[in-house]
Amino acid sequence: MSKAYGIGFALLIAWALLPGCDDPPVPKPRGYHRIEFPAFEYAAYAHPCGVSFEVPVYSKIERIEGGAPESSICWFNCAFPKFSAKLHCTLMPVADEAQFSSLVEDAHQMVFSHEMKAAGIRTQQFDFKEQRVSGVMYNLQGPVASPIQFFATDSATYFLRGSLYFDHSPNPDSLQPSLAHIEKDIVHLIETLAWNETQTTP
Repeated sequence: MSKAYGIGFALLIAWALLPGCDDPPVPKPRGYHRIEFPAFEYAAYAHPCGVSFEVPVYSKIERIEGGAPESSICWFNCAFPKFSAKLHCTLMPVADEAQFSSLVEDAHQMVFSHEMKAAGIRTQQFDFKEQRVSGVMYNLQGPVASPIQFFATDSATYFLRGSLYFDHSPNPDSLQPSLAHIEKDIVHLIETLAWNETQTTP
């Protein structure tokens, strides 16, 4: 076989292996912007309503004024600007056992109001006896408005409820890395939760 023939034959094979013009285009998988996650670093925060905890240094506590002062209910947000997300928190007093049961049921109903869109709901109970902190954290999979919710209480005086919301339409695939990072921050908040002996009116 001559050298020229060999080169021509190789080019012919290479051309035959190229996709034809009539082949359907193959769509590229959808990509998302890469997020640089900050290191887990926390600072103590004491709310004047009688609760303290540790929050990420890259978060910001937003105190919400308003409501009926006599109700002793406090509202505040733990904002995560880098992730365009906020943990909406409500701190409520517990007057008696009947009210406590009602607050637990309300928290449960708020979670399962998302059940139609949720692909699944994972629950995690916690009980820190030394801190008098117990409750449940809910992780909702799928395109839900609030993918993480929790309540924490001492079962006698305080009841804290939290719900995480993002500032854009929920997309489980694109949110998953951010959600996993924030979930660790929420767990740390719960683990460092402490009730103060004195409570002031918001």
